[in-house]
Amino acid sequence: MPLKEKGYAEYNFGDGVKTVYLQPDKTLHTEKVVTNIQVPKVNGGYETQSYITDTYQKGLLTDEKAGYNSYFVTDKPTVKDSKETYFVTRGSDGISMENLNDWVSNNARFTLFNSYIPQAKLAEKAMEAKIKELPKGATMNVTGHSLGTMVSIQAVANLPAGDIDKIGRVVLFQGPDARESINKMSKQARENIEKLEAQGKIDYYVSPFDIVSMLNRNKKGVDEIGNVHYLMPISGTNTLQTDALHGSSHDFGQYQFNKDGSIKEANVKDNPEIFEAGIRVSRLIDETMAQIVKKAPQIAGSATLTAVLTSMVAVSGRVDIAKIVAASGGKLTKEQAMELYDTFMKKYNGIIKDTEISMKRNSEISNLKSSISTSTGGQKVKLRAELAGVVAEEAKSYGREYNELVKNCQQETEDEIDQIVREVYDGAHGSAIYLSYYEVEELIQSFEKDRLWDNSQAADNLKEAKKYKEKLDKFSSALKDVSKNIQTYDGAAGKSLFNEKPKTVLEPWNLHF
Repeated sequence: MPLKEKGYAEYNFGDGVKTVYLQPDKTLHTEKVVTNIQVPKVNGGYETQSYITDTYQKGLLTDEKAGYNSYFVTDKPTVKDSKETYFVTRGSDGISMENLNDWVSNNARFTLFNSYIPQAKLAEKAMEAKIKELPKGATMNVTGHSLGTMVSIQAVANLPAGDIDKIGRVVLFQGPDARESINKMSKQARENIEKLEAQGKIDYYVSPFDIVSMLNRNKKGVDEIGNVHYLMPISGTNTLQTDALHGSSHDFGQYQFNKDGSIKEANVKDNPEIFEAGIRVSRLIDETMAQIVKKAPQIAGSATLTAVLTSMVAVSGRVDIAKIVAASGGKLTKEQAMELYDTFMKKYNGIIKDTEISMKRNSEISNLKSSISTSTGGQKVKLRAELAGVVAEEAKSYGREYNELVKNCQQETEDEIDQIVREVYDGAHGSAIYLSYYEVEELIQSFEKDRLWDNSQAADNLKEAKKYKEKLDKFSSALKDVSKNIQTYDGAAGKSLFNEKPKTVLEPWNLHF
């Protein structure tokens, strides 16, 4: 094995990508699980006999018993010569009795209680140790997928303040937002994340169709961590459709890439349907959890709640409803489980289907425009009629998407204002030992929310968004009429009508509050 022969494993990912080196975990060893049994002695009485009943791997970067595994990678064969290093943490295995350490001890604790999870504590110790090995001027980049994102961000947050300057970038894939869990930690943890955010060093790459990616996102009162990039999915699969051609929406196989090899991102102007899908999936998760608790109040705030939600997506269909009942510990009846499953899957798959249709329409519009530019006579008129019909449907969808995005953008901005106000208030009152009450009040007066946030303007924005949606609905109806009767219109007049665009003072990608 190269790792044993050279002291590292060399990986070359092809042209234009630098070679990296996987460094060994020299602390890795086999731990024995010893079971003590009381057995009768020949002359009476009992004695304790010990047996090795199991073994597992343990080290700085691995703890099989805890389900934890990270990797340390460098840009040079040795750590002492490296300038950039990488701390990589794996996600969870598929849910099973063997992998409950991933799901119950870590995923469930994070989902339900925003806890500082056990695997993150192991990762934090490992990061500290690896940062100590770095030569002067070297940095450590951090990355992970799924559960690995929760482990990574919590571990980075809890590093000593002096280690944060050694962090290069934190790039996380298909993971939930962790702001609420960080807010429950120490002041230093919050400051670490805020410092990295201010430097633009934290990036999340998420799929709008993926339940894990959308967990804790688009929530009222929560400012999501870092720069969140919505991916352009290849196809419309849900989180656990692992047998799909390109994998599930939780897999790397669903990523679209640009010609230069970079990940293709959605943007609000050209792909509003992608962001709307993410908002809808986020809300569906919260709505479904609330419905589960409503039907079985006794499982609120327990790992059972996550198990039920997971099983609802994981089962192969209504024939497996018994698995949902089992996941609830018998707290749900078969009828309740079936109702929850049917409602969830109908809405979840409906969101994906709506988005697929909208994406397909965008492609059709592009192809029709191209065909019109090279056609003549009756064929051009026919293609214009077809294009008008497709655009009519897209206009209606765009109005709905626009309305959702305005509301979501506005909520995010208000959340940020609330956070600033809280920080100013806490900071000012922390100075109360040096200033009088009136001096403190005067200090924070200009930072009161009413001075920073205009509720009247916010209400006007939402009214304008609604009016814009209504305009697009009318525009859609007009275009449908045009598409049916375009051949009776004068060519020039028809063209003029078709090219007319609705006017609005608002665009969700240019909103200012």
